[in-house]
Amino acid sequence: MAMKKKMKGNITSPALPGKSILAEVNNNEAGNIYNSLFAKNRKVEYDNKYIALVNIRTNPDNQIFRVMDDDEDIRILAEDIKRNGLMHNLVVFPEQREEGMVYVLLSGERRFRALNYLQEKGDATWNIVNCNVVITPLSKNERKVLLYSANLQVRGGFSDEAIRRQAIAEFITCLQKEPYNMSREEALGATKSVSTVNPRTIERDARIEEKLEGKLKELLNDKFLTRSECETYLRFEEDIQDEIAERFAKLQEVDCHSSDTEDAGKNYVEVLRDNLHDAFRELLYDAQRQGTTKEYEAAYKKAILYFDDGLAELKGKADEYGKAKVSSQPKEISAIDYEGKKEAARDRARKEHEVTETKSSMIQKSVPQMVKKLNKAYSSKAFAKALKGVSKESRNADVAALNEIIEISMKLKNIIESID
Repeated sequence: MAMKKKMKGNITSPALPGKSILAEVNNNEAGNIYNSLFAKNRKVEYDNKYIALVNIRTNPDNQIFRVMDDDEDIRILAEDIKRNGLMHNLVVFPEQREEGMVYVLLSGERRFRALNYLQEKGDATWNIVNCNVVITPLSKNERKVLLYSANLQVRGGFSDEAIRRQAIAEFITCLQKEPYNMSREEALGATKSVSTVNPRTIERDARIEEKLEGKLKELLNDKFLTRSECETYLRFEEDIQDEIAERFAKLQEVDCHSSDTEDAGKNYVEVLRDNLHDAFRELLYDAQRQGTTKEYEAAYKKAILYFDDGLAELKGKADEYGKAKVSSQPKEISAIDYEGKKEAARDRARKEHEVTETKSSMIQKSVPQMVKKLNKAYSSKAFAKALKGVSKESRNADVAALNEIIEISMKLKNIIESID
């Protein structure tokens, strides 16, 4: 019953597959992607054949991507396949196991799960499915690179930032192993050529995943911290990073007494916790902006003391709120929550003003004075009139000075705007 078509190909270079080649996999030209990955003169063979769905297995290496696909995604894809057919073949490799010969997925797990969904609903149309089968023996690392290549291409920017970071970092690591043996920079460049993710995002993802460690990374993966703030914390010494992480972990552990049954939105204690998080983050930023070691140490100490005092206060408020929830009626709790949020908002406005005063950069501090003086000259009729009595050389010197200001201002502006 099965229709079998055998094709062969020879490789000419060990290049990583690009976007166009990866696209060909989905158009049933699977051999091209595999051929492009192997050493010179290595022959790669693959078959196109029908395989019973029960003989296909998911790939353990796909676990990192699998968590992004929920049951509803699979159901929608299944309905699309039922209407329009299977547009792209599954890509698999054979593997001998105790139960006999099986075929392990390299590309198409979402399609495979959708076909199983249809089968479970009683649709026997897809009990046997057309597959591209790689029959050349591949190392575990080669198979993983192929699987990651397909996912990095097909999944675009990824809906989950943590998964994207981990996938990019793992792909770069794989490319530094046999048979690719790329340098870290070559692997980074190859990742950019394969993925549709913005190249600068890839660089940032790789840097964070490789350098961020311990509790800071856990807090980032839990989405308690953001990537941008973690990039800032990386500029601190390791012992300081640990100290910062320890405090954010304590903040995360505060019982805010929230529940799924509450109305949408954060309760009073959650608002207070967010306020403390934001203020501590800004004070840490400010510490890094200081010009001298003495100023830096003083600003950092201020941030730590501020956080510790704020955490003690937050825990007290959380305990009061928790006791009120146990003993009070819903309406009374709602009133406490409402008044508490108003108090928290006022407190946040006051603290934001305090933090803003301490975090002003050198540019923010110096530019207004300069603008004020230049604007005074520009608005003065006497200035324009006085210019008539000034020598051409002096006027040229003024123009040169203003051009110098414009030039350095544009350079600084470009630097600031280049930071994501």
